[in-house]
Amino acid sequence: VAESFGAHNSASLRQAEMERKLEAMDEDYQLPRDHRPQGYIDMSKCTMASMETPIPESNLGHQMLLRMGWKGAGSGLGRNGRGIYDPIPISSKDMLDLTSRIGLGKAHEEGEMHVAATETRNALESEIQANETDERKKKREEMVIKEEEIKVEVKEIVSIFRCDICDKQYTNDAQHQEHLNSYDHHHKKRFDDYKKEEKARQSGGTSAEERQRKEQKRMEKEMAARAAAIQAAAAARSQPPPLATTVTQPPPPPEEGGGGAPAP
Repeated sequence: VAESFGAHNSASLRQAEMERKLEAMDEDYQLPRDHRPQGYIDMSKCTMASMETPIPESNLGHQMLLRMGWKGAGSGLGRNGRGIYDPIPISSKDMLDLTSRIGLGKAHEEGEMHVAATETRNALESEIQANETDERKKKREEMVIKEEEIKVEVKEIVSIFRCDICDKQYTNDAQHQEHLNSYDHHHKKRFDDYKKEEKARQSGGTSAEERQRKEQKRMEKEMAARAAAIQAAAAARSQPPPLATTVTQPPPPPEEGGGGAPAP
């Protein structure tokens, strides 16, 4: 492996280098965060962190606090050093919070909130209305009237998205169009048309096809009558006008008892 990938990639060499670093550290040291133990570890050189023993100056957290403005042991945190002096103590309950991953002190906070929430029972709406003031009663009645008006208006708006054949109500045009194009809607529509025709046939009436044929015959007769009238009018306009004739009237008879001859 060392010859193929280089000596720096050998696992044994990396383990030996890590052991040399650990031996070069002081007695109070902590293992690196990414360290994975392989084999025997001498626990005699390891120390358990506790609240009674302050962290040494070689600790990374100690050095980070110094860089952020902390004055060292005996001084508090914060810009003016008026913050806490000791680390936050961790009890067995806090350890339970940490192991359950809900956060430090979260269980205590939830317990206080639970006690405050369940200390008194929430009043029922009937109890609130029995002891409400005139102003609150007026606002409640206005709110009820407004809600009813909104319901009626919404019902009128969405009424156009209703399918009477399937007895279904939809809230928007997209849902309504999707239903009209569905197989379920067309199946029920055809079945409804079939029931109407069957009912008309059993009652002695005419079916839709028969009514359509009768309507077509009536339209054909009407169109034929109009065509005949147009042809007759055209033929009358094409004939020549009749010749004018003079009629002579006979002279009137002579009057009785007249002595003279008739006038020429």
